[in-house]
Amino acid sequence: MKDIPQYIKVKVENHVANIIFNRPKKRNALNSQMIDEIQKTLNIYKKNNKIKIILFSSESNVFCAGADIKYLQKIKDFSVEENLKDSKKLMKLFKTILLYPKLIISKINGAAIAGGCGIATACDITFATNNSSFGYPEVRIGFIPALVSTFLTHKINGSKLRELLLTGNIIDAKTAQDIGLINYVYKSSEIDGKVNDFIKEISQNTSTESIAETKKMIYLWLGLEKKLKKSAVLNAESRKTKNFKKGISGFLNKTKIDWSKQ
Repeated sequence: MKDIPQYIKVKVENHVANIIFNRPKKRNALNSQMIDEIQKTLNIYKKNNKIKIILFSSESNVFCAGADIKYLQKIKDFSVEENLKDSKKLMKLFKTILLYPKLIISKINGAAIAGGCGIATACDITFATNNSSFGYPEVRIGFIPALVSTFLTHKINGSKLRELLLTGNIIDAKTAQDIGLINYVYKSSEIDGKVNDFIKEISQNTSTESIAETKKMIYLWLGLEKKLKKSAVLNAESRKTKNFKKGISGFLNKTKIDWSKQ
């Protein structure tokens, strides 16, 4: 990459491009620049025939804690047009992951929350350590999990989907596996070996071209194109509500909101 990324590291080895989230002091929280860096890195390796698999990981004890606090402070004052443009940026990243012509694996250690959970579960295969946690707490801050809902509706069954999105509860790795949110759970001491074994087996026994065509087929059959575009609009519109502004202010000020007293 011409520009050295500030918030991610990239390690290429054995046909794998490992995109490592690298904002440990911010719990790998997402901001606009970090999203851009992930997107640009994916674009770089998209047509690289030497790379067969993309791996998302983190070197810290958190995978991704969702949106960065300063980022939230900024977007709460955005206009509708600015919010829509910003929402489309994350939508584009999810679309890229879902349609990417190579297998994308996420290796989760610690929390994967909100947008971080979205990245993890948009991947084709998700591994997690048994100390990992997952959740979409948007409803607890007056927001809606619009973008992630487009592909989660096809990943976990209706009752569990509603419970996860409507309560904002954070669940552990075993529960996430039980409801189909993630694929595999291992001890921290085992996960690297298990991921490496999986990558070796997939690299040797599957056609990269067939993987690309199959992902395109799944994306088409699930009708995700229109759903993602509509969800970006819903995402932007929800940011202009009074509850969003109230919830974000409470989050930024670290004050718990009693929503029963609206």
